[in-house]
Amino acid sequence: MSARLFWPAALGLSVLALGLWTYRREIFDSTDPAESRIRALGPVFIAAAIACFSGEHFTDAVDLVRMVPQWLPLRIPITYLVGISLLAAGLSIASRIAVRWSAPLLALLFALFVLLIYVPSTIRHPQLHLAWIFPFREGSFAMAAFSIFVYETRPRWSGSFSLIARFWAAFVIVFYGVLNLRYPHVAPGVPSQVPTSAWVPFPSIVAYLTGALLVAFGAAVLLKKTAVSAIAWAGILMAVLTVVLYVPNLFLARSVEQGVTAINFVADTLLFAGSMFVIATAVSLGRPVAQNARSQTALSGSLEPVI
Repeated sequence: MSARLFWPAALGLSVLALGLWTYRREIFDSTDPAESRIRALGPVFIAAAIACFSGEHFTDAVDLVRMVPQWLPLRIPITYLVGISLLAAGLSIASRIAVRWSAPLLALLFALFVLLIYVPSTIRHPQLHLAWIFPFREGSFAMAAFSIFVYETRPRWSGSFSLIARFWAAFVIVFYGVLNLRYPHVAPGVPSQVPTSAWVPFPSIVAYLTGALLVAFGAAVLLKKTAVSAIAWAGILMAVLTVVLYVPNLFLARSVEQGVTAINFVADTLLFAGSMFVIATAVSLGRPVAQNARSQTALSGSLEPVI
């Protein structure tokens, strides 16, 4: 197997297994509400996905270096440093060690991607819908990483952050839903420019259904009563798309390039699913105390730092 496929897959699966073991009580304890147990998968999905991407930084550094702004010195070392940072953050979140440090630093890393790479690209090509996808995708990843920090440390301003996170999630979910409806020939879920795989039956129907559900979920996020569940359902939809549409492509790939594309789709969609789960948990902090008591109890042991 090519190193370009082996290392991202090996790192992603290893960190996924570590995360499932670490969060086993929160995920598999039947005494917790089902929604809380599903949302507990968020840190696990995020950790596995960024570990997978770290492998690509080690094996595809020559290609990825083109994304580093040319005005920065030592672009190849920066590419490797980002890979090391992603792997360190993934291991930290998956093992629940020093999360209060790794989560905000991961949020900062994604925010730098937005400011240094994707916003300038959007400014240069405002007419391309693809250019608008990435700032909101990476921005959602930054919001998710900071959400982990917020519901671990419970700062005084967590209620204000939950409001910001809720409106951000509502916009991104609706925006991605509209893009799925506007471009039904493109692989559904997190928008891209890659056509839906030929083996998928009724691809346009799948895209329209995905888009309609995302728009409906995004609208429901605007209502405080349904916000947490709606964000969680958007994450569930992305997780289902990952398992049903994108994991099979890993086994159907006939070349290294196809395999790399398949791995990227799995990691991207899983990362967005995990982002929705942890954002939903952060938004739950904005509920009135009486409504939020059960969620607080369920999460009380989920992210205790081990330093």
